[in-house]
Amino acid sequence: MITFRNVSKSFNARKVLDDINLKLPDTGLVIIQGPSGCGKTTLLNILSGLLKFEGDIEVNGKYINKLYEKDMDDFRLKNYGFIFQDFKLFENESVLNNILFPLEIISGANQETKIRKCQSLVSMVGLKNSLNQNVSKLSGGEKQRVAIARALVNSPKIILADEPTGSLDTTNGKQIMEILQAVSAHSLVIVVSHDDELAKEYGNQVIKMNDGKVVDIIFQEKEIKKSYIPIAKSFYANKKSSISSWFLCHHTLSSIKQKKWRTAVCNMVTSLGLIGVGLASSLSSAISSNIKSTYSQIIDESKIAMTLKNQEKSIYGQYAASYYEISELAVKNQEYIYDIGCTYFNDFESFFPNANCIALADTAYYHPIEGISARHINEFRWLDMDHPSKIYPEDVAYLNNDQVVLALTIDMINDICFELRIERTVTSLSRYIQANELHMYFDFENIHWQYSDQQLFEVAGFTLDTKAGIYHNNHMWNEYMFEERMRFPSDDKISSQSSLPWYLKKIYYFYCYDNIEEFLRFASDQKEFAPYILELANSTYYPWLFEEIPTKDVQRVLIFANTLNSLPRAYYKIFKKMEDGIDNPVYGTNGGYSIYPSSMMYGFSNLMFFSGPSESLEETIDINTSINADYNQNIEIPDDVASGHFSQTLSGGVNFKVLSKEVDKGNTPKNYSEIIISSGLEKKLFKESGLNKEIHVGYLASQRKNVNGDIVKSFKTAELKVVGIINDEKLVIYHDDFWTIGFFQIMLGVSAFNLSINSLLVDVTNKKDIDSICQKLERAFPDIEVYQPMADINKSVNQICFYIEIALMCFSLIAVIISTLLLSICNYLYVLENKKDLGLVRCIGVNKKESRKFVVTHSVIMCLISFFLSAIELLLTSLLISYELSKQTGTGFVFSFNPIALVYMFALAFFISISSSLVIAKRVNKLDPLSALKS
Repeated sequence: MITFRNVSKSFNARKVLDDINLKLPDTGLVIIQGPSGCGKTTLLNILSGLLKFEGDIEVNGKYINKLYEKDMDDFRLKNYGFIFQDFKLFENESVLNNILFPLEIISGANQETKIRKCQSLVSMVGLKNSLNQNVSKLSGGEKQRVAIARALVNSPKIILADEPTGSLDTTNGKQIMEILQAVSAHSLVIVVSHDDELAKEYGNQVIKMNDGKVVDIIFQEKEIKKSYIPIAKSFYANKKSSISSWFLCHHTLSSIKQKKWRTAVCNMVTSLGLIGVGLASSLSSAISSNIKSTYSQIIDESKIAMTLKNQEKSIYGQYAASYYEISELAVKNQEYIYDIGCTYFNDFESFFPNANCIALADTAYYHPIEGISARHINEFRWLDMDHPSKIYPEDVAYLNNDQVVLALTIDMINDICFELRIERTVTSLSRYIQANELHMYFDFENIHWQYSDQQLFEVAGFTLDTKAGIYHNNHMWNEYMFEERMRFPSDDKISSQSSLPWYLKKIYYFYCYDNIEEFLRFASDQKEFAPYILELANSTYYPWLFEEIPTKDVQRVLIFANTLNSLPRAYYKIFKKMEDGIDNPVYGTNGGYSIYPSSMMYGFSNLMFFSGPSESLEETIDINTSINADYNQNIEIPDDVASGHFSQTLSGGVNFKVLSKEVDKGNTPKNYSEIIISSGLEKKLFKESGLNKEIHVGYLASQRKNVNGDIVKSFKTAELKVVGIINDEKLVIYHDDFWTIGFFQIMLGVSAFNLSINSLLVDVTNKKDIDSICQKLERAFPDIEVYQPMADINKSVNQICFYIEIALMCFSLIAVIISTLLLSICNYLYVLENKKDLGLVRCIGVNKKESRKFVVTHSVIMCLISFFLSAIELLLTSLLISYELSKQTGTGFVFSFNPIALVYMFALAFFISISSSLVIAKRVNKLDPLSALKS
């Protein structure tokens, strides 16, 4: 019997449970229902003793709120069974080990008896042939059956199930409920569920909750089919709760195997610390030559890089360009620019919170027509450029400022016709406008500003569309409406808040012909456009108009003042004119292609994936959309997918080169949706020839870390057609020099503010002239820093090796500190990555002292691996040095090896592992079981 007396629970100021009084039977299936946040799960958690509470809970004669923590752990282990919505199993263990775990802790029975009981339970839940199968390979329904078997293995009096069918389909959900109903003949089964049908079908007692209170209790008569559950309680009496050493070792080895690369790196570094400096110092010269040799194969010695010395971003923010300045540009470049318009970067919904709509002016009472608001004034369409296919009642050539052509949905047409008391058809409304003048007015109001305005206008015609809108042939009609008619002030401060909330942030734009790609390339090459940033219109500035339109189809180019500290593309002509020995410029930006000459890295600014089949790209993006931060560097991608990023400079990622030689197969690209690739990339992405095939591109647009510690990434996609192949085994994309800007802006919609040029990488025709060219450019442009990658590498490596020699003398003094720190980090990561498992064992009833064994065991095993690895390294290095010295000196010198060093290394490694585990084990004591379980 379970009795709740005046039970309450609060989290901060919020009361989750409010004076609960309940009596639950010894057996039966009790289902708790209620909306999310009503306290259902909290009720289970306090019943299990995992949360403190106010009031009393009596379970079979014991008040659980009066038990000490250790006694409560033992009580929970022997009296409760837990079933969770997402199963909460040891994923890397077998079905048998998962079920056996609670029994191993408290049962004194022999192993044969324990296994026999597990086999009986597995048969009972319908998994007879899966006893030795790994849990990670089971389906959701099968995992839940394992969880039920684990909950029953200690023959508990109470089964607590939190949404046990929440992750399952209907069929599996019913099967699980049938098992729980059978179990309820022997034990009390308490289930939290949202499913009304399951509650009606299986529950003996249904408890309804709302706002932390029990609002109703429904009793239902159910016929329960009893099932046989094997009992093993007679072995509990004298058994001290203890986790088996076999399970601890197996769990640790599984974790190490799962993180094998990180474990290998950590153990390698730790083992090097154990060896000391005696052998390492002799390797410094080899390190120097190897590094130089490696970089010489990767870095082209004929390249130099240029960057701005001052890389700080502007402190002025974003400002719109002046109308008079860009008017001159529009007049000079009429082959690209049709005319100038303006837009306002404001939240018009918050401007007019009390009224923001149109209404019929020809009716006796006020009736708003939903669908058109102030935002549609701002995002109006140009009648002469965006002309609809059909205007009713007739085409309109010219509009006065108080006339408009409306784009109406069929629902809006029906609403207008209804109010005009005419037939609700397009034809009827067309005839009405032809016979009468149809007047409407904009109705705007903001009570906080004490502002109210109505602007009358005539509907000269309308067009049928899927979404509402406004057409006008005055290209500055929104300026006329907001500033001249409605008297709103405006300024050019875009990124900062105006002094008064009703200021409009005005941005002028070019309306271009259907040659955006050519215009952007042309503008970036002209000095007169250098003071400006050309931003393609998108849903950020036009939430309604360009909501679903690809960036490449946009004809509006917003003009901002260039307040960024950037290197204009037009400057390359100056460099080229001064020094004809440079060629093939590659431009570095923060959002397209990055160049970091000081660290010898260059490549795509954000992670990019390239795939032949679209399915492979979709799979890759799916893998990378949401991942745990600890696994971020270990994500595997399909074999037919290549990735590119500046961090992959030395690891063979996809790179970009300016097309400077003849194409071996195919043609040159005509636009930015066509590319040339290397034969190496062709072989990677396609099984056969890749010529004239599509490459699917995934671009990391943004990423953030959520509350669960997962990195959530957002990708944009595009398609590129392969029109040519160049023989090269490396993974390379070829195009003209503007591709690293134009492709990202036009095809992927990257903001022009993130494509401002901050560096330049060029080829030098004659390697012998590199030094003189660098000196000439530095003298001519004092604000620009010039890098010669290989010269800098050689200088850096020589300096590093000199410092290595000095550092190695002190290494022996700090080896213990470094090794302890590394093992502490490994133990810390082990705790973080196994939070869920540690939370699970604590919830089941394992006390703090026993749960610390996980960390100690992990540390000891890591210690042994590091020791054996360091012993092998010591032996092999000794043999290698012996061989090299003999070869160089010709004296037959043999490097001596002292076996006693192994004893010292073992003692040191064991000391490090124990000391580091004791520090990290304290963290396990501080883990909250429920929080850890949700990690």
